[in-house]
Amino acid sequence: MMNVQQQNVSSFIKVLLNRWQLIVSITLLFTIGAGLISFFVLSPVYEATSKVLVSEGNTQAANSDPATSFYQMEKSFKLFDTFIVVAESPQVLEKVIDNLSLRDSYGQLSERVTINQVRESLAIEIKVRDESSRQAVQIVNETAAVLNNEISKLYGENQLSVLDQGNNTEVVSQVMPKPFLNMVVAFLVGLVLSMAAAFVLELIKRPIERTLPKTEDTAVLNSRMLTKVDKL
Repeated sequence: MMNVQQQNVSSFIKVLLNRWQLIVSITLLFTIGAGLISFFVLSPVYEATSKVLVSEGNTQAANSDPATSFYQMEKSFKLFDTFIVVAESPQVLEKVIDNLSLRDSYGQLSERVTINQVRESLAIEIKVRDESSRQAVQIVNETAAVLNNEISKLYGENQLSVLDQGNNTEVVSQVMPKPFLNMVVAFLVGLVLSMAAAFVLELIKRPIERTLPKTEDTAVLNSRMLTKVDKL
């Protein structure tokens, strides 16, 4: 059993060594191709982030009465879904488009805007993706400002406050493409495909090699028969 396994491993390694040039060529082709496409073909996409804090309401009442404080906090959590719906609505995003004179439609902008509750907090996180880092910052800041105004109109008080704005390098990052990640993935894909190609070529080669000795034997046999005939 061990001999069979050793033979299989030996055959596997032998195929890889015999086809190493093919494997290296295909792997490099995939890796370099992915790098060139990532760096020179794909347009970069930037993401700007802004966080908005949901107010607990009357802070004096909250501080003086623990029951009121708990009620206000529970109320704030229940308002999250409402605020997120408002933030994603045409009521907010269409005003952002008008204020910034964007060419996007509501549908196009909504696909690039992501709004979620920050985990275990009273904050809402607004993320905007754009091919221009400057425009991503403008959109995320304007969305936060318009949302704040709309919530104030709906509830008659300032329920939101902007914690940070997308006006610094810490909240703006390039999210796409990721050249090095793309190159690693392309390297692995190229390696797997090149190894598969090596084994396919080996499987095609073996039947051909098996027929060659038979052809040679036939030629030798024919030559011997001719020699005997000549002697006769």
